[in-house]
Amino acid sequence: MLENPNAPAAATGFITSLSKSAPATAIFSDVSALRDGAPVYIIGTGFASIDNRSWVVQGIDINSRAATLANSDTSREPGDFNPTAAFIMRAFTDLCVVSYQINQTAAAEINVTTLCDDEQSFLAGFSDPGTLTFDFFINATDPAYQALREAQKDGMERMLEIIYRNKAVRTVPVIVQSINESGGVDQAIQGSATLKITGPDVLTMPPGDQTLDYVLIPVAVPTSGNVPLDVTLTLNEAGGQASQFKIDWKDGSAVQTINNHQATHAYTSAGQFRPYVVAVIAGYETAPFAAQNTVTVQRLPYSAEVRIDPSTGDAPLDVTLTIDETNGPAEHFNVNWGDGSTIQQIDALTATHTYEEAGLYYPTVAPRVDGVTLTPISAGSISVTPAYEASVSVVPTSGSVPHDVTLTVTETEGSAESFSVLWNDGSAAETITDTTASHTYTVAGTYTVSVIPSVAGQNRDALYSQQITVSA
Repeated sequence: MLENPNAPAAATGFITSLSKSAPATAIFSDVSALRDGAPVYIIGTGFASIDNRSWVVQGIDINSRAATLANSDTSREPGDFNPTAAFIMRAFTDLCVVSYQINQTAAAEINVTTLCDDEQSFLAGFSDPGTLTFDFFINATDPAYQALREAQKDGMERMLEIIYRNKAVRTVPVIVQSINESGGVDQAIQGSATLKITGPDVLTMPPGDQTLDYVLIPVAVPTSGNVPLDVTLTLNEAGGQASQFKIDWKDGSAVQTINNHQATHAYTSAGQFRPYVVAVIAGYETAPFAAQNTVTVQRLPYSAEVRIDPSTGDAPLDVTLTIDETNGPAEHFNVNWGDGSTIQQIDALTATHTYEEAGLYYPTVAPRVDGVTLTPISAGSISVTPAYEASVSVVPTSGSVPHDVTLTVTETEGSAESFSVLWNDGSAAETITDTTASHTYTVAGTYTVSVIPSVAGQNRDALYSQQITVSA
């Protein structure tokens, strides 16, 4: 059977995936019209070793729509596959062959000995792919005969198929060089044709006798997006069936083991990732198969707000840090509490800390995003005052005007620098630096004395005395 490019194509469609391997395995949009041993013309894959050539398909898998391209090698292709690639399987013409003969000549040695150089030496000549001749018996008006004559006229390379009785197929690239015909019976003629073989032939074994190399084509979708990006990996097999797959998503996560042909994964950091898959067949692991595409994960600008509560208080002061992220998450955070303690690395969005000493502190948080530690973010200021406890007493607590009293401040923790005393009888507030003070009430009434200590330059909560009763 001879390829006929002038007839309507037997099949057309798209190639949705193509492995980087030797041989390459293609995933077709439809294989219902394809057959083992048939050549398909491929365009638009983006692989220079494949495009604009005919390739013999073998080992067609109806379920996965996969087939091997015989004698192909895409393992060194530098770029990514173009998913808009297409194929054409042209129609074939039956040549009504009676018999055929393939004539091939082995490479000859060329003697390059000269009079100037009497040392005998040889060069190996190129082997000639040879010719194919066949005899035919056909009606002179048969379209198949006209197609053969047209092939001889245009001199184009075509694919020739020899289909054996056991269903094996030999596919050979040829150019029709000459046609000889002689009279036959009625309108039928006898003849012969000589075809120049232009390249290596491909033998496709009959169904059930094929021994294919196992090929796995992992395809990831989508191939780009923002963090977090959910990706689905579909596994297409040819030449065998694995019982298990081990997926390395290449983002530092643990290897994922699955028993089906599809897996999902969430990329939580920016970067470019190409998953690799190891298939387990009959208990043995294959070499890793790379996904057909690279997944590019981008991150919108990261930001965070940091707060610490409470921001003031006596030592020891227990505080809680809270982080609110935008376009996260960060991998971790480096917290500098600002009090000389060791920088704390945390993975959560909250943390606690105790400030043991009084002082003014400026804590910061440095997020680590996609392997990069960002500029520290301020958490504001934390004012820790010294611990202070005291009580106030006034004696005597009753009497007649004029009534003289003595105020005493008893400090049980810490020490104030001064006290602001309000006697609450209309007199002005009095500032004292001692822990005792005296006052005279000249108007009858009931009074309570309030004292505000000043500790480390800051006023503390007011202290109150017991009630004082002054009679006329």
